[in-house]
Amino acid sequence: MRSFKLGNAGMRGVIGVGLTVERAIDFASAFGTMVDGGNVLVGFDTRSSSNMLYHAVVSALMGAGCRVCDAGIMPAGVIHYLTPQLEAAGGLLIGGGHQTMGWNAAIPLASDGSYLNYIQFQELFDIYRSHQYRQASWDGIHSLEKIPADSIDRYLDALCKVIDVKAIKKAGYTVVADFCSGSGSVLADQFAERLGIRMIAINRMFSGVLPHEPEPRPRSASQVQALIAPLNADAGFVFNSDVSRVSLVSDIGEALSEEYTAPLAADYLLAKSPGARVVTNICSSRSLDDIAARHGAELYKTRVGQAWVIDRMAELGAKIACEGSGSLTTDKWVHGFDGFYVMALILEAMAVSGRKLSELLGEIPRYHIVKTSIRCQASHAYSLIRNVARELKETTEITEEDGIRLEWEDGWVSLRAASTEGVIRMISEARTREVAVDREFYMRGLIERQVGDV
Repeated sequence: MRSFKLGNAGMRGVIGVGLTVERAIDFASAFGTMVDGGNVLVGFDTRSSSNMLYHAVVSALMGAGCRVCDAGIMPAGVIHYLTPQLEAAGGLLIGGGHQTMGWNAAIPLASDGSYLNYIQFQELFDIYRSHQYRQASWDGIHSLEKIPADSIDRYLDALCKVIDVKAIKKAGYTVVADFCSGSGSVLADQFAERLGIRMIAINRMFSGVLPHEPEPRPRSASQVQALIAPLNADAGFVFNSDVSRVSLVSDIGEALSEEYTAPLAADYLLAKSPGARVVTNICSSRSLDDIAARHGAELYKTRVGQAWVIDRMAELGAKIACEGSGSLTTDKWVHGFDGFYVMALILEAMAVSGRKLSELLGEIPRYHIVKTSIRCQASHAYSLIRNVARELKETTEITEEDGIRLEWEDGWVSLRAASTEGVIRMISEARTREVAVDREFYMRGLIERQVGDV
């Protein structure tokens, strides 16, 4: 398994093995050089290693002559919002997000708060690999500054302008929110007060250790599930450590796949904007395809990765950008993924319709997904995938946006070479679990026979 990765999500890796202090300093020095010593906003999550990385990147940025604005522990959505508001040349978000304990990341942002596009990333990586960094003289080193005291209020003010707060307040909801001991706790109480909801927040201690797997999935939602009935809660929300992803638990205690977060929000938004453009990645559930078709929307698909989705949204002027990981934003909000915004949208959908979350979810098309991986040498992965495409090209529709995706009337299979491991990642989705499992088994057999022949 690769312990360090440079890609369209920035720099990530296992602390002490792949993602070291030295690499963090080099990466931040390269970013400081790229923005030519401009203002940079830095925020981080609660992992024990994030504080270490924070000090490393701040020192490097100051050494490159940047004015560093310290946001401290702060959710991803707030950093996306504040970067352009504070007229920063860019931002650095430190946090593992959905990655397991031991992993961490440094994610660079452009001046508009979006992820860097492909060309910007290539420029950054060229500087990083060259080790030719901007170095400020002694009188060009600026003091570390704190973000304005009203920064969170400014973020919440902006959020409340794009959400029907009046309807949510009138509904008087009780919700359970699991912040995975992450950065969401910083503004959880203020968010609840602004929306007039009763929020029972769990796992909100800044311990540096995650209480469970940070990826918001049904298996991470057991604590929220257990509280829905005793508290007579209207909804549950499970976040990753930087609040960029969220999965849902209904009022009847059903823990939903993170794949249904975006379709539910999109169904509500597209009902008000039929025919709008929607962008998602190639591996998102077909549930979103059905929702887009329901409202006559144009659905565009990109390679997997937040940066690809956000960049395509800007290119097309799309209404919605989302991923099946439980991430979503709109043209009215930040150029990144913000779980608090998604949470507010879901509550608004409930309040405006006057329906329970379980009732809204009952109208979302359901599919069965099987996610797995097949071990192979990284150097062979692409040729193995191409061989599968050649063998099946006469019997199914195949797209090659990212790896290959094979389409059938009742489902699809995606095969992609992993960027961090020597595996081929496979997703099989169908209307029934039996078909999804059968196709996964068949594809696995095709690939494993080839692996045995290599």
